[in-house]
Amino acid sequence: MPRLIIPNTPFDLFYRLSTPSKRDKASEIDKKYETILLFHPFWVDSFYFYPQFDDPALYENYNLLAFDAPAHGSTKVKGISPDPVTWAFFAGIVKEALTMLDITSVHLVGSTMGSCPAMHFASRYPEMSRTLVMIGPPAPAEATNWSLTFRESMHILINAVKAKDPEPLDAITSVIFDYNATSHCKRLMKDLEEEYIQLTRSRLLSGELNSDITVPVIISIALSRKQLLTLEEAVNLRPPVLIIQGSHEGWEEHDDQWKVMLEETHLAYAERNQGRICDSRIKVLAHLPRWMSLTSPDIVNPVIKQFISQPRPVNPDHDTSPIPDEGHVGGDGRARRRSSIKKPLSPRDTLEFGVQPQPPQGIVPKGKSIGEVLDARHGNDDGDPIQDEQRRRSEGVNVQVEVVMKVD
Repeated sequence: MPRLIIPNTPFDLFYRLSTPSKRDKASEIDKKYETILLFHPFWVDSFYFYPQFDDPALYENYNLLAFDAPAHGSTKVKGISPDPVTWAFFAGIVKEALTMLDITSVHLVGSTMGSCPAMHFASRYPEMSRTLVMIGPPAPAEATNWSLTFRESMHILINAVKAKDPEPLDAITSVIFDYNATSHCKRLMKDLEEEYIQLTRSRLLSGELNSDITVPVIISIALSRKQLLTLEEAVNLRPPVLIIQGSHEGWEEHDDQWKVMLEETHLAYAERNQGRICDSRIKVLAHLPRWMSLTSPDIVNPVIKQFISQPRPVNPDHDTSPIPDEGHVGGDGRARRRSSIKKPLSPRDTLEFGVQPQPPQGIVPKGKSIGEVLDARHGNDDGDPIQDEQRRRSEGVNVQVEVVMKVD
C-alpha cells in the first residue's frame, strides 16, 4: 500500500491517488492535469471520498489525491509525536508529502472536520492553493449536544481500547454515521458503516489502535476541530473560497454562523482593499446532511467541479465585480432528498484490514445515545442505577442522535 515516510515525524502517511491515465493506485500525478486534494472527516479515512474518485467528470479531468490522517485508516503511527497532532499539524505534514510527490499546487476540498486542515493549508501555503472548498465545516460555535456527545465518545474510546473491547467502538462509529449522514438508512450506507466498524475492530486487534500512541492522537485531533481560522486569517486568504452547507445538517435546524463569518470577512476585506470584493461565497444545498459529498455526490460533485474550473481574473486583487449570491439550491425545505450513493467501482483493498475481526453484535439503533446502547448491552451494575441515570442527564450524555425534521 502506498505510504510516504514524513521526516521528523512518527507518521507514514497512506494515500490514494488517481490520475486520468491511471485510475487505480497511481504512484505519481499526471502533470498535464490539475490536482484535487481531499481531506476526509474525523474517524473515517480517505476511502470516504470514493464517490469523487468514481466520478468520471472528476477522474477524467483531474488528479485526485487523499491522505489518511494520523491514527486514521492505514496511516502508520510509529511513536509519540514531538508536536501536538492537530488538524493544522496534519496540514503541515501533507505539505511535506506534496513536496515529496512533486505536486506544486492543488485545489483543496475538505468535508466536515476535514475542512480544518484544508483551511489551514490554504492559509499557510497560499502559493500552493488554487481554490478552497469546505463542505459542512465545523461551526465556529459548536452546539452543546454535539460537544457533549464528543466528550462522551472520547471517554468511551479510552476505556474501550484499554479493555480491548470492540463493541463500544462500534457504537461510536454508528453515532458518527447517524449524526453526519442522516440518509444512512439506505442499505449501501449501512454497509459502509459496517465496513468502518470492521476496519476499527481490525486496528484494535492488530494493536494499531492502542492506548499509548494512537488514542492520544485521535483525541488531540478531535479537540482541534474548534481551531478554525481567525477573522484576520480569513481576510488574508488568497485562494477563492466556497463553503457548502446542507439544510439538514444534524441537530441544528438552522445555522447562519458561516454566513455571518463570510459577511464579516467581506466587510473587513473591502475596508482594507479600497472596496474590492474577496472571492468567497456560501452555497446551501437543500435537504442534504453534513456528509453530503458521500451521500449525494450527484449533487455535490458538479458544484465542486464548477467552482474549481470557473475562469477567474488574472489579477484577482483588482476584481471589483460582485460575487454571485449562491443562496439556497433546490427544494421547498420539507422533504429530505434521497441519497444517491452508489457501490464503489474499486472496493477497498482487503490488505487495509490487516487482522480479520469478528462481526459486531449489533449497530446503534436510531434515537439512542452511546450511553444508552452500552447500558443496554452490558447492564448497569456499578453503583445506584437511579443516581447513574441522574448523573448522565446532568452531564448531558443522554443525547438523542435521531434527526427530527420540523415541518412548518
